Amino acid sequence: MQNETQATELKKTIVFIIESCIDKGLYPFERVATLAKLFTNEKVLIFVKTPSNDGIQILMHENLSPMLFDHFDELSKQIKELQPDLIVRDGRNSESWQVENLRPYCKTIIHFDDFGDGGQACDCVLLALYQEVRDYLPSHYIGGSFVYAVPEAYQNFNDIPESKTPEDPPHIVVAFEDGDEHNLTYRTLRHLTQLQIPLQITVMIDGSYRHAIEDLQMMVLSRRNTAILRDKNALLKLLPKADVIICNANYTPYKIASYGVPCITLAQTEAELLHAFPREQNGFIHLGLGRKMKQSQIQNAVMEFLLHEARSERAVKKQRQLNLVSNNETLHSMLLDFAYDRHNIAST
Repeated sequence: MQNETQATELKKTIVFIIESCIDKGLYPFERVATLAKLFTNEKVLIFVKTPSNDGIQILMHENLSPMLFDHFDELSKQIKELQPDLIVRDGRNSESWQVENLRPYCKTIIHFDDFGDGGQACDCVLLALYQEVRDYLPSHYIGGSFVYAVPEAYQNFNDIPESKTPEDPPHIVVAFEDGDEHNLTYRTLRHLTQLQIPLQITVMIDGSYRHAIEDLQMMVLSRRNTAILRDKNALLKLLPKADVIICNANYTPYKIASYGVPCITLAQTEAELLHAFPREQNGFIHLGLGRKMKQSQIQNAVMEFLLHEARSERAVKKQRQLNLVSNNETLHSMLLDFAYDRHNIAST
């Protein structure tokens, strides 16, 4: 009985805050949904600021009940009442005043992938979108592939083959998530249609695609074995079928590496250009800024994977060696250490 009383007294309160950001897509909602479910012995609350219902649906699909807010002053009032042990923020880059407004009511504040001034003011920033040059970052910024929380759907692939038998003809998937500001989907498809070899090409369009699709549809109709797939689970469905995937350099490469597919990445923005994960050492061909891509670059990269089986196998092996499936347990343990004050990061 005494042990039960002590357990009740030790129960911690963890607050997740998500502010949506088109350049990061829906992944911050997926990450919070993935992690929040792991805290079975803690009180978990989720606050969300978003103009769209898509992220809310991700949380509710996992039986999580987020609370919406419009302004940070109203959020501060609710945090003051809750006095949580840990705040975890995800999504848009934050401002320092937002952290300072919450600081009196919570001893530990952790941010994911925050390159704003608020990252300087919080206790720790965990970076899945880490960069190669880290000298300018304070010591409380911690980066690595382990910071990517793997959504449940990407943990439970059935019978991933050791090596894939190529499709006939080879299947190229174009998958630019998170807005595709410069319409790299169209640019990439146009270059691929100039390859004079038999190919299957599937263009994945998600809900945040910013452009009209009529031009894509016209190009798709002009070539055999070419299609557009509009489906919120498109990438999941295409991973087992793809021989090569061409995508952006944000969170999408992590999803691909969780399965293991030869992958070519193109940065949608200058910020994505700095991301160090989707590079050669992790099994990717990175071609730099997508809007400066030349036709010969993308065609040569595709042919490198298609013509050299050993090259493709090596890429898949590097991705699978990352063992991303263990990330969630690592992140859960880290956040518990923060909530229960079992860490050595001093408050700023």
